[in-house]
Amino acid sequence: MNAILHQTVTSRLRWTTRILMLLLAVASLLAMLHTTQPWPQLAAFAPAVATIVVLSTTTTALLLLLQFKIQKQFFLLPLAGAYAIYALAAITSLLSMHGSPDHANPLTSDTMSNWGAYWQFGFCGFIIIAMAFRKATESFPQLNRIILGKNTVPFMLTPLLGIIVYMLALNAGNLFSAIMSSSPIVTAPLGWGSWIMAAATFVLVRTFCSDDKLVTIFLSIAALSHLCHVSHLLIDNTPFSANWYMAHLLSLFSSTTLLAVLILQLSQFTRDLADSHAYLMEKAHKDSLTGIYNRGYFDETAELEWRRAQRNGTPISLLMLDIDHFKGYNDQFGHVKGDKCLKKIAQALHANMQRPGDFVARFGGEEFVVLLPATTAEGCHAMAQKLHLAVQKLKISAGDHRKVSVSIGHATWNGPYENGSINELLSQADLALYTAKRLGRNRIVRYEDLAHSLAWSKSLFPPGVMSPQ
Repeated sequence: MNAILHQTVTSRLRWTTRILMLLLAVASLLAMLHTTQPWPQLAAFAPAVATIVVLSTTTTALLLLLQFKIQKQFFLLPLAGAYAIYALAAITSLLSMHGSPDHANPLTSDTMSNWGAYWQFGFCGFIIIAMAFRKATESFPQLNRIILGKNTVPFMLTPLLGIIVYMLALNAGNLFSAIMSSSPIVTAPLGWGSWIMAAATFVLVRTFCSDDKLVTIFLSIAALSHLCHVSHLLIDNTPFSANWYMAHLLSLFSSTTLLAVLILQLSQFTRDLADSHAYLMEKAHKDSLTGIYNRGYFDETAELEWRRAQRNGTPISLLMLDIDHFKGYNDQFGHVKGDKCLKKIAQALHANMQRPGDFVARFGGEEFVVLLPATTAEGCHAMAQKLHLAVQKLKISAGDHRKVSVSIGHATWNGPYENGSINELLSQADLALYTAKRLGRNRIVRYEDLAHSLAWSKSLFPPGVMSPQ
């Protein structure tokens, strides 16, 4: 299964994302035009947004690391680092809001605070590294074969690197004062530098990779949302202003966009896993030559049907069929024609199953077994006659003006179930089949007729044993 992140997108999805990016840009411009208008002060808005961002970015980073574990695509590591830094910034924002009376972000003033600018540098920087590495691996696939060490190392390296970079960006000397203080603001060069970094990230994502991959499309939306987010912060980051609200909403887009495609991948992976499981189960239960069920499926299902018959007190019937003189047929016509003969007979038997619970399986070699739950001896015999006739209608030539035929033996169990088993019923049907072959083949024998004879032997049979055709 190809990972969704690397799947080729349809033209419809490509244009849908382009329209979405256009709408994001238009919405940002409209919000900028209403900067001076007063907006309602929703005290819980910023904490709610920050909480969602923390959850989404943390989940995204973990899923990207899991993707790396599965796919061994190295660009996923710095991409996970980008969202790890994003998560750290959101956590810091939540900590700074704690104790703030208006629950607005105390770390922002007219532009952006130092810590805000620096985490944005880290977020964009890691995305640029990821896209550059992805572009490089297109020409040098061997780069993805780099091994960092034991399996746990890749899971620890990127978040650890993100934490180190982020802590250094907070100015080590006054770490907690920088987090909890509302006084420091960024200089104009730093603020515009973060904007240039965000713009470069969007341009590079669009330039390095084409629109034919989902990872590029969704990263384009995330990068554009982040660029618009930084733009609003630079224009006016006064708490509860239009730009302030829009910046927080755009942070939701930039933090959850890639998560959406990862969740989509998980859902598709689940569907593909279920389909693969169903396919493998079918392959495991089907005979590779004839296409009908195999001996393993019969053994498993017959035991279940026996228990059901025991619970419900209903009869259960079994037929065993053997192709007459099949070894001679193979010797005369070859194994290729022999296989074709087996297939035709198997399909004819399968086509005559009347109820969903009835099924035919290849028991081994040229033998077949038919299980008929909740079927009386009379119903079982009627089915045996039907299957015998179905094989005759195939008119498979056996040479010397003869046609391929089958011998059938069947048995029915009416209880008590406590003293029996499906294997005993199978033995009864097998004994009836053995009798049919000893009597000259091409006939049906019921075990019930054999059971009525107290002096039965392999050479002497009482009247009524055979059911002539």
